[in-house]
Amino acid sequence: MSLDDIIKKIETKTSQEVEKIKQEALEEREKIIKEAKEEANRVKKNVMERLKKEAEAEKRQRMIRVRMEERKKLLELKREIMDKLFKRAKEELDDLPREEYLNLLRESLFSHIDSQDEEIVVSPQDKEWIEGNLIMELRKGLGERMKKELKVSPELSKEERGFILRKEGKQVNYTFSALFASLREQLELEVARRLFA
Repeated sequence: MSLDDIIKKIETKTSQEVEKIKQEALEEREKIIKEAKEEANRVKKNVMERLKKEAEAEKRQRMIRVRMEERKKLLELKREIMDKLFKRAKEELDDLPREEYLNLLRESLFSHIDSQDEEIVVSPQDKEWIEGNLIMELRKGLGERMKKELKVSPELSKEERGFILRKEGKQVNYTFSALFASLREQLELEVARRLFA
């Protein structure tokens, strides 16, 4: 074989090897690009799923915050309404005509005096109102159960309505402000229970 044939053979073989290497490189490149695309798609999918979950979690958190704000505003509104209702009810009780007010006191005193040892603590205005007929009615109603004279003390402020019964160092508060405070506490607990149940 001549030198030219050998060189041609080497060139052909080299050319074939180069083509083979190019082909393998192209295949490897395609393989790498395909794997890179698959990895990118996998990463993209994972990122999208994570972002979707985070967005859903954020949406839930916002909804919870909005609901809490709504409940808070509703509670404030209910408190405002209760404030107005209690204020109105107190004003109506404070503005009761004398006879209606005395009838209310009469019923309450008859139902709460038990041993006639009590002292009735009222406002100065109420003392004037009850010292006449109401005290006589109480004495008549209690009759022989009456152990001592009923004592009426004008120790409450002039704005306070209702009474306090004192007996043996103890006292029970039946003033309108105490009754309203107790009723308000019960109602606020009920409102809160319904809102946050």
